[in-house]
Amino acid sequence: MFRKILIGAVLVVSCASANAVPVLVEGFDDVTQLGAAGWLSGNFSTPVGDSDWFQGNTGIFDAAAGPADSYIAANFASAGFGGNVDNWLVTPLISAVSGSLISFSTRTAGNFPGDNLELLYNNTGSLALSDFVSIGTIGSAGYPLDWTNFDFIYTGADAATRFAFRYTVSDTSVNGDYIGIDSLVVDVPEPGTMMLLGAGLLLMPLTLRRRRRDQI
Repeated sequence: MFRKILIGAVLVVSCASANAVPVLVEGFDDVTQLGAAGWLSGNFSTPVGDSDWFQGNTGIFDAAAGPADSYIAANFASAGFGGNVDNWLVTPLISAVSGSLISFSTRTAGNFPGDNLELLYNNTGSLALSDFVSIGTIGSAGYPLDWTNFDFIYTGADAATRFAFRYTVSDTSVNGDYIGIDSLVVDVPEPGTMMLLGAGLLLMPLTLRRRRRDQI
């Protein structure tokens, strides 16, 4: 019986993934058009370098999908030599709900260590950096050398939300290389799917209690 409940829970979660609505799809074919689409960026590196977010460089590596240069990139030159990189890329406002899935691909060139990428969200309506909340970080020790897909779950309030990529490097005299981001998709579960998911998850502890009682 317990095995059947576990299988049922897996099926409910699978159903939730299948019945999601993409509210943002970005392949970064032309990063010069991001501003017109509501994207924001800010380089808060110390000291600020001579580089920012830019179109992918095929001389370093090709995109994960689509045309070879269709990804967005940043590198250690976001900060001056010996400085600390703190470079932000922020999505347009999205009507997010708890359980929304943020999926994207990223990789580093890997010639030097120290690249980090953090995913954050902000649903306060403010653009103050202190109002962004971390969802998770891809640290330098595990940053992939080939395009790898990452999935993060948003668990904040149902609200108009901005997500942010924060590229960081400490001490560019010895750390930092070049990263790319590609194939960003933000999926929002449909309301009916969320109800089904909640019902399936609520059923599990009730069944477990009944199973334990039957064994006494």
